[in-house]
Amino acid sequence: MENRTNTFEVLGDPTRMQILTVLSESSKMRAKDILEHLNVSQPTLSHHMHLLESERIVRAEKVGRERLYSIDKDTILNLIVTLQGFLPLKASKSNEYYLKTEKTEKEKKEKKDKKKKKKDKKEKSK
Repeated sequence: MENRTNTFEVLGDPTRMQILTVLSESSKMRAKDILEHLNVSQPTLSHHMHLLESERIVRAEKVGRERLYSIDKDTILNLIVTLQGFLPLKASKSNEYYLKTEKTEKEKKEKKDKKKKKKDKKEKSK
C-alpha cells in the first residue's frame, strides 16, 4: 500500500495531471511537444517527468538524442484495481469491464474469431 500512496501523491499535483492529459491525446510525445501545452519551464517539466517515471506512470523511450514519453497503461489499470478495492463487491462487479487488460480483450477476440471460422467452415461444407 505504501507504493500506491506515493503514486497517488505524485498524481495529486495539477501540473502532472495536465501532463497526463496531454500525453493521453497522443501515443508518444517529445518533451518539447508536451511543453507547448503547458505553462512551465523545461527544467520544471523535467522534474515532473522524473517523478512520473519513478512511479512508472509514464514511460520514456530513448530514440537518438530524444526521449519519447507515453502513459504506462499497466500502471493506470493497477491503480484502477486498487481504487476499486475500496468499493463494495456489487459495485466492483458492475465495473468489471473497465478492468480488462488488453491481453484479455485480445484473447476474447481470438476466441470469437475461432468460433466464426468454425461456423463458416460448417456452412461451406453444407
